[in-house]
Amino acid sequence: MQVGNMRNKGHKIPKFRDTLRLIAVLLLFPMIFCVMSAAFAGADKITVYFYSCEANINNFKSLKMEFDSYLSKHGLYAFQPFSDRDAFEKHIRGKEDCLLLLSSWHYRNIHKPYSLKSALVGVRNGKKCQKRLLVARGKTATIESVKTGHVASASSTQHTTSLLRAMLKEKYVPGTFRVLTVPKDIDALMSVGFGMSKSALTTTSSLEELSILNPVLQKKMKILAEGEESLLLILAVPERITEREHYQFVNKKS
Repeated sequence: MQVGNMRNKGHKIPKFRDTLRLIAVLLLFPMIFCVMSAAFAGADKITVYFYSCEANINNFKSLKMEFDSYLSKHGLYAFQPFSDRDAFEKHIRGKEDCLLLLSSWHYRNIHKPYSLKSALVGVRNGKKCQKRLLVARGKTATIESVKTGHVASASSTQHTTSLLRAMLKEKYVPGTFRVLTVPKDIDALMSVGFGMSKSALTTTSSLEELSILNPVLQKKMKILAEGEESLLLILAVPERITEREHYQFVNKKS
């Protein structure tokens, strides 16, 4: 199921960070509260656990306060963000009365061992997918000329390395591309412009945004490699919950 942008339908999205608007869009979808209320019947509280290797967040207290305030209007929900992947995975193991917000890359890696099912996928500007790009400044730039320097990325080091390995294939050399972590994808491009990094791992939408913010710099950028399209943020639920919701739905019909 896809979720569109609802800001034009009278819904209020918490004012926090542009990189986290997609979380609000997912949680604003009215159906999720209706369906999950039935699936989680009897639960004291439903916790929404969040971790994204694609977002570099530096103020978890404000993030939690914003979403706790919003979710409290829809029932006994609590929002719990995580800054560490290992801590997130350790904490959610065996949990049932919860919802999980995570990147599609992370979901693909853990959905089988953790018995998860995807419920919703985010949509940004009418698109449910994004494509990663490796870009550098200068038309003569090559993969060889940038791989010994820093690559700016808003994703975690593990995720960045995984993406580069998939994009470059046999051209990827372990130990190269030192990762420079930045807050947002657009910042990765700016860091190349300021000379802080030789390359940037970013998205097609951010490169388009750069053409508006800094058209001179955008024209100097060269795409060195492209990744495959991937889904945006995923809202997942434990498989037992989906089975429980289906059972209740069948009983209501009969």
